[in-house]
Amino acid sequence: MLSKAPVASRTPDETVAEPHSKHTMIRVLCFTLALHAVLGGNLVEVLQSAGESTLISLVQKAGLADALTQGTFTIFAPSNAAFAKLPASLMATLGSDVNALANVLKYHVVSGSVRKQDASNEAQLDTLAGKKIRLNIYNHTHKVTAEGSTITRFDLQASNGYVHILDTVMLPPEGSIVDLVAGNSELSTLLSKVQSANLVSALQGDGLTVFAPTNDAFARLGSGVLDHLANNPNLLKEILEYHVVPHTEYSAGLYNREHVRTIDTHHDIIRVHVSGDSVKINNGNVIKADISATNGVVHIIDHQITMLRVLCFTLALHAVLGGNLVEVLQSAGESTLISLVQKAGLANALTQGNFTIFAPSNAAFAKLPASLMATLGSDVNALANVLKYHVVSGSVRKQDASNEAQLDTLAGKKIRLNIYNHNHVITAEGSTISRFDLQASNGYVHILDSVMLPPEGSIVDLVAGNSELSTLLSKVQSANLVSALQGDGLTVFAPTNHAFARLGSGVLDHLANNPNLLKEILEYHVVPHTEYSAGLYNREHVRTIDTQHDIIRIHVSGDSVKINNGNVIKADISATNGVVHIIDHVLLPRRFQGSAILGK
Repeated sequence: MLSKAPVASRTPDETVAEPHSKHTMIRVLCFTLALHAVLGGNLVEVLQSAGESTLISLVQKAGLADALTQGTFTIFAPSNAAFAKLPASLMATLGSDVNALANVLKYHVVSGSVRKQDASNEAQLDTLAGKKIRLNIYNHTHKVTAEGSTITRFDLQASNGYVHILDTVMLPPEGSIVDLVAGNSELSTLLSKVQSANLVSALQGDGLTVFAPTNDAFARLGSGVLDHLANNPNLLKEILEYHVVPHTEYSAGLYNREHVRTIDTHHDIIRVHVSGDSVKINNGNVIKADISATNGVVHIIDHQITMLRVLCFTLALHAVLGGNLVEVLQSAGESTLISLVQKAGLANALTQGNFTIFAPSNAAFAKLPASLMATLGSDVNALANVLKYHVVSGSVRKQDASNEAQLDTLAGKKIRLNIYNHNHVITAEGSTISRFDLQASNGYVHILDSVMLPPEGSIVDLVAGNSELSTLLSKVQSANLVSALQGDGLTVFAPTNHAFARLGSGVLDHLANNPNLLKEILEYHVVPHTEYSAGLYNREHVRTIDTQHDIIRIHVSGDSVKINNGNVIKADISATNGVVHIIDHVLLPRRFQGSAILGK
């Protein structure tokens, strides 16, 4: 028989020691694995589990991975999509500058555990970067933000803290709201206004939102309103305070038709309009949003948001008057005149007094000869003289006009108004006024269809200065008619030398020998009121200053004008005492035509 091997004896302690040890180890391991399953590992492992590969790679690049496992932290973790929204230039900078990268990443890390339930509105948390991040809770949009970045996932628990996922990368603010405004060249006007209104200290308070108008936004108000605000510092302060909200309103917290109260004395409301990605604040568009400051947030807007209560009178006045004269010209679209006024250095002068401008349209300037425009472009004094000839001191409205009235201009010469009732035309120095009474805060604008050029002298001076009219001048002198042509408000139809030559030497000799007859013929070329082309109409009969007040007959066809049988070859030459039209025939009263009295 096979004998059984002897069985070694064991003490009672030895009998229970081995299974107890195994069970303890299993319990410890199970607890550890269960804890790891619940907590998801350390912070770096939680980020890996959440799939935020961009942040993990940047954390490793910055050498922060080990540090994030050595303490208790809360990470506000930008998602992969958040990093993808950053400008490529910024990503390149962070990729090449490890210190800058580490600073940005540390700005997303807070010591200790901060859960969603621990958040409170406007709470500020110290980050490892040495700067604070601001939490905001927007109940109406059901959003919680960190420095304006929406938290899309909360409380991913790690063994050594928590992770919250952000939809945007937070960048450390570069200073306070005042610092941001001062550092942005597009906001230089706002800065100067804030300083003028002694509002700097108010903007140093905490938890503010500023809707910051650009320089262009202020310029849109016009110099009239800006001057009014400059002269009324309390009103300026009130307007600027209307751009400030006493809590932090990042874009994530704004919603359509929201009304937000400001810090002005009456806590007036601004109205928010949200449509997709666009946001309007009253009538201003947000063109750059969510610029974080250490004490709040700045949104840049393209219009100044006006207070109806405070600016009611100012803006109503501005709306009725249309701004100052220069602004009215701008509103009327007369860009050529505006550019010339600026070139001549007259823009400021036109805002410093009360004036009426007879303003040539763009089309009026386009009609000027290129040579004249070139001269005006190169000779500032000549340009200024022409422009001043279009400006009258004081307010002159359409209802103030009277026929043959003369107005003193800033050029020191007069312009003549004419009212032609038969064709419903009013002219200034022969130029038709196409639009009347554009009212400004400091006067009126009337739009002209032609540029007025200052006359170079009287009718006699014009005749004497034109070599084509030398025969007429000699005949006027022979007939002792010079003094008659010095009267005011005259129209002369001036025959050229060739026109006189057409009469023939016989008729000319006869006239030379009969000074009274010559005077009668010459007076038949003179009308005792000012008849510019704009006032002439077809089949018009106009009486002259000859002894019988004979009539001359007007024939108008398109742009051509005939006076009896003579053609007007150059019209509307202004003189200080009337107007000259040059014609190609000598005019003869019907009672003399074919008569022996002319030596025929």
